[in-house]
Amino acid sequence: MTHSLRARLVRSLLVVLLPVWVAMAAWTYWSVIEEVDEIYDQQLMEVALPLLPQSVSALHESLDDMPIDEPDGEGVDLAVLAWSAQGAPLYRSPTAPPLSFAARPRDPAGLRVARTVTLNGHDWRVWWFEQAQMGRWLAVLKPMNERNELARAMALGLGLPTLATVLLLTPVVRWVVRRGLKPLHQLGRQIAQRRAVDLTPVSEAGQPSETVPLVQEINALMTRLARTLSAERRFTGDASHELRTPLAACRAQIEVARGAGDADVRGVALGHALQALDRATRLTDELLALARLDHDTEAPLSATPGWQAQLDLAALVQDRVAAVAVPALARGLEVSLQVSDDAAPVAGHPDWIAMAVDNLLSNALKYTPAGGQVRVAVASVERGMAVVVHDTGPGVRPEDLPKLGDRFDRLGARGEGAGLGLSIARQVAARHGGSLSFAVDGGLRATLILPTQAPAVTRS
Repeated sequence: MTHSLRARLVRSLLVVLLPVWVAMAAWTYWSVIEEVDEIYDQQLMEVALPLLPQSVSALHESLDDMPIDEPDGEGVDLAVLAWSAQGAPLYRSPTAPPLSFAARPRDPAGLRVARTVTLNGHDWRVWWFEQAQMGRWLAVLKPMNERNELARAMALGLGLPTLATVLLLTPVVRWVVRRGLKPLHQLGRQIAQRRAVDLTPVSEAGQPSETVPLVQEINALMTRLARTLSAERRFTGDASHELRTPLAACRAQIEVARGAGDADVRGVALGHALQALDRATRLTDELLALARLDHDTEAPLSATPGWQAQLDLAALVQDRVAAVAVPALARGLEVSLQVSDDAAPVAGHPDWIAMAVDNLLSNALKYTPAGGQVRVAVASVERGMAVVVHDTGPGVRPEDLPKLGDRFDRLGARGEGAGLGLSIARQVAARHGGSLSFAVDGGLRATLILPTQAPAVTRS
C-alpha cells in the first residue's frame, strides 16, 4: 500500500489549521458576545435608573401609555414589576412577563449583575433592585431579541468566512505542499533519467537544505554500488585472465597425454596437467577469498560467524608454522618461531587471520633458497600485536616495496605465482583494522599488525 507524502502533509496541515480556525472563531464570538452583553446591560441600567425613585402611581403614568411591542417583535420593550418587601404585587407593566417574586436574588452580590431568564418561551434580561427605603422590590426587564439576533448575525458573519476560508485554503494548501515537494520530484526525475551504469554523484547544487541529507545518502549509496560493481568487474576480469593460462596448460598437457604412445611421456604430461589444475584450483580459491573480502566492506568481520573477541594469536601462528615446518625441512629450510612474553589476544576472525599468515609463510618459503631461514615472531607493539615473517631470500628492490600486495603484481625475483597471496594478507589486515608493511633487511621482512580491539565500522 502506497502512501502519498503530499496527501499526508495536506491532511496534517488541515488537521492543525482547522481546530485553530474554529477555536479562533469561537473565541472571537464569545468575546464579542461578552462585549454585547455589557453594552446591553449598560443600556438596561440607564433605562432603569430614572424609574427607581418613581412611585407606583408615577410608574403607571410613565409606562402604561408606552407603546406596546410583543417581546418577539422587532421593537425594544421594557417591562417593570414592583413588589412590597413582603412580596405583595404593587405594579406590573402591560408588557411584563410572569416573573415571580421568589426569583429575586438571595445574595446581595446578585443585585450587582443582570441575569437572563426564560419566561413564556422568551429570553429576558432582568435587573433586580432592592429599595429598602421605599419598602419594595423592583425588577426591570428587557427582551433579548435584539441581542439574540445580533448573536446570530455575528455567528453567521464569523462562520461563513471561516467556512469560505477552509474551502479556499484547502486547494491553496495543496498547491503550497506540491510546490514545496517539487525538489523531490525533480530529484526523482533526475535519477530516473539516468542510465543503469551511471553512478556519478547527484549534484547538491540548488537542493534545499532538507533534501541535502537525502542527496548525500543517495551519493553514498552510488559510491558503494560503484565500488561493488568495480570489485565484481575486477574479479571477473582477473578470473578470466588468470585462469586462462593454467587451464590452457592443462588442456595442452591432456592433449599431449592423449597423443602419446609412450606411457612415461603420458605420465609426465598428466602430471603437468595435474599441476596446472592445482594451480587453477589455488588461484580460484584466492580469487574467491579476495571477492569475499571485497564484498560489502562496510559490514564488519565481527558480524560473521566464528569471530572471536579474544583470539589467541600466538597459538594460531604456532599452528600455522607447525603445518609448514616439515615440508620446509625437506627443502633444507629452517623455520623458527619466537613469541614474546607480553603477547596478548587480539580481536579477529581465525580463518581469515590464518589465511593471511599462511600466505606470508608461503611467500617467504617460496623465495628462500635451500639452507636459508624463515624466522617468525609474535610480539606486542603500540597498536596491538604484530606477526613478523622474515626470510633470507633475495628480497625486492627498495623502490618496489610499495607495490608489494598489489594484485597480480609479480616483482623481480618474486615473479612466480598469481600475485594474490600478499594482496589477500593486506586485505585481511585492513578488514581487521590493522596493517601490513614490508621492509628489506637481508631478505624480505613482512609485518602484520592486528589490533586487540574490534575496529569501528565507518561509512564511506
